[in-house]
Amino acid sequence: MHVIDHSTLPRLRAEGRQRFAAAHRGLGFAPFELWMEVLEIDARVDLQPIESARVVLVLTGHGKLVVDGAAQRFHAPCSLVLPAGIDSQVVNIGAELMQLVMGFTPAAAVAPPA
Repeated sequence: MHVIDHSTLPRLRAEGRQRFAAAHRGLGFAPFELWMEVLEIDARVDLQPIESARVVLVLTGHGKLVVDGAAQRFHAPCSLVLPAGIDSQVVNIGAELMQLVMGFTPAAAVAPPA
């Protein structure tokens, strides 16, 4: 499959956020995963530790990245580089929706990140 129509993919919804997997093992693509996420104003996403590093591309919005209790502000366009095994949180502190693309290499038996 060379083209994946994002409008046909199932959405996961939680308070203030919406996400979907754009590329993953279930779509026939195993080397890495890409997740698309939209955070509403004041919404946050807690990123649980995983066994690999991940990169979060911030396409729109202003936010705050919290790692080990330390906060760093950012604004789009930028990349957030998160080492393996850390807890982190991304918070939308702007006045518009924040659009994110998260990429990582999944472990064999690890569930998708929260």
